[in-house]
Amino acid sequence: MPILDSKTGEVRVDYSVEELEAKAQEMRAWTMIAVTAANSGHTGGCMSIMDITTALYLKHIRHDPNNPEWPDRDRVFWSTGHKAPALYVALAAAGYFDDRPLTFNDEPVPGLEHVQGLEQTVLLRRLGSGFEGHPNQMKLPGVELSAGSLGQGLGVAIGSALDAKLRGREYNVYCLMGDGEQDEGSIWEGVMCAANYNLDNLVGIIDRNLLQIDGATEDVMRVASLRTKYEAFGWEVIEIDGHDMPEILEALEQADAVKGRPVLILAACVKGKCVDYAENVVGYHGVPPKDGRCGEESLDRALVSIGVTDQFPAERVDELLEIAEKYQAFADQRVDESMPKFSRDYWWNSGEAMGVEMDATRNGFGYAIAELGADEKVVAHGADITGSIRMDYFYKPDGKNEDPERQKRFFSIGIAEANMALVASGLAKEGRTAFIGSYGVFATGRNWDQLRTTVGYNEYNVKIADAHGGISVGPDGATHQALEEISIITCLPNFRMIVPCDVLETARATKAIAAFDGPGVVRYAREATPVVTTDATPFEFGVANVIRYRGEQERFIEAFETSLARDYESEDEALALIACGPMVPEAMRAAWILKEDYDIETRVVNVHTVKPLDVQAIVAAARDTGTVITAEEHQVGGFGNWVAAAICRAGVGGNVKLDMVGVEDRYGESGQPWELMKVFGLTAEHIADKARVLLGL
Repeated sequence: MPILDSKTGEVRVDYSVEELEAKAQEMRAWTMIAVTAANSGHTGGCMSIMDITTALYLKHIRHDPNNPEWPDRDRVFWSTGHKAPALYVALAAAGYFDDRPLTFNDEPVPGLEHVQGLEQTVLLRRLGSGFEGHPNQMKLPGVELSAGSLGQGLGVAIGSALDAKLRGREYNVYCLMGDGEQDEGSIWEGVMCAANYNLDNLVGIIDRNLLQIDGATEDVMRVASLRTKYEAFGWEVIEIDGHDMPEILEALEQADAVKGRPVLILAACVKGKCVDYAENVVGYHGVPPKDGRCGEESLDRALVSIGVTDQFPAERVDELLEIAEKYQAFADQRVDESMPKFSRDYWWNSGEAMGVEMDATRNGFGYAIAELGADEKVVAHGADITGSIRMDYFYKPDGKNEDPERQKRFFSIGIAEANMALVASGLAKEGRTAFIGSYGVFATGRNWDQLRTTVGYNEYNVKIADAHGGISVGPDGATHQALEEISIITCLPNFRMIVPCDVLETARATKAIAAFDGPGVVRYAREATPVVTTDATPFEFGVANVIRYRGEQERFIEAFETSLARDYESEDEALALIACGPMVPEAMRAAWILKEDYDIETRVVNVHTVKPLDVQAIVAAARDTGTVITAEEHQVGGFGNWVAAAICRAGVGGNVKLDMVGVEDRYGESGQPWELMKVFGLTAEHIADKARVLLGL
């Protein structure tokens, strides 16, 4: 059924097979332009699923772009949410954005008032655009589900299909999944459930492109034979070539006609389809054209490979990329205008003095796990982002070459965080120190029950790499930005947690959690952050550091003096900034601002060990200064409430003015990491501004 007018039932637009095939190529081009403009995004998966996407949105499903909430529309749930760019261009091609004004936070962008439809998709992963790294149903019409945590979309689709049965509605429900996603146990719970309720209005579609982040699906975690497995659960299975348009359309019609059971369309696809340098290449999962606009692996080469250069000559591509640049310039202007102002620009490396080096804190974990892997008692697990979180350093201690002996002690679990925690527990029970890791939202959130009941209750020696914490994954958006782990881990008995401030402290923290028996978590960021410690900086598990600003220097790090909190004697500071993780460098920069602009002496307390908390250091800071601000790259209070409780339980709370800096009860969104630091009010400028209020400056 083609696109409809939901009020009259008339056909709005219909496409022939030949037109659909041409549209699929055009949509591939739009997607490649978008991921190039964003300099991030999932090239491979978007290309592999595009033919199916085109068939669904431009030909098969019953929907009305002018009435996105039409109750009788067919629903398409993208469980494979990282392929969002393909969804966006499909919605745009169907007409969902034809009358949608282009705005930044509801404000029209000067010079871009005319940009509508497919042109808007070039704003992929831009702050405030709506085209987030993973779909957000609150931001765009036509998006049925905010998604991105793999394995969850099928269950939602089942619920929607059940509701259609209850209400007697005739709509069909489609769920798009990846083959790597079949690693998740929640998928198989859903498969069983759908068959149990005979949901013949449900069609699952698997993009069977045979690749996931860590390699071939059958190498990472064998999922074949998917046909046999789904049939064993009671599903009808239709196997097709996922790039043959007539075959796709015929399979969709056939699936809709099946009665009494759900249907799976198992589509054989090629990852990176039609982009010659990306076809069947693992490295193009989550990666835009590596050469940017021009070169062997570039946007221009992709457009030639797709065969759309007549539609997208160089001048047209320039125009589209300029839309993204103009939008970003306006966004930058508005974000900078929102920042608190001081006598001069104190931003990182903005002046000739106080220069700082940047390095990704995840590298620190890699350095440490490479060292720890020499111990044959240590084992490690991969959850399909092994290289991204630097867990691969366990079996590649030099960062390049695999060590066969270590490789035997590395276990690829695939996209299955709950199972990873349990397998690690079994190894720990037998005397191993077992490291697991993934994005923080998955490594500590998705498997929280397993961590609580199996790991924590049994006091197993399982160590969690809580990677890509906070908003450091930037463009990926809310589904991948971990802002809750301090709360959900520190409330668990037997767990200990370190939130290091930079790459060097991350290495020390990782070795520290390996040194004690029992559950331990190290939370670290993904992107480059300021390096504010050295090999000589004191570090002791469970003991906070006090950092004091001593005056401007050529290098930022040389402007500060650090000591263990227990060795520090009060200097009668007016303010204490108590921070953890990436907020420690921001607190240090705030101390610099406050001294230079207001002659305020500030005690910065780096509480790298958030459990067990250094209560003595916190109480001393509160008692000595009388004014405390906590700072965390986390939902506000996850760390701050522990600090406040320590102060109050010590009996000094009534004499202390206290406030907190953190994310104010909201989910993350797509944007560059430093951009989001500003938007979420997490910078030194925001800390210093809050200090001005508390101190009455």
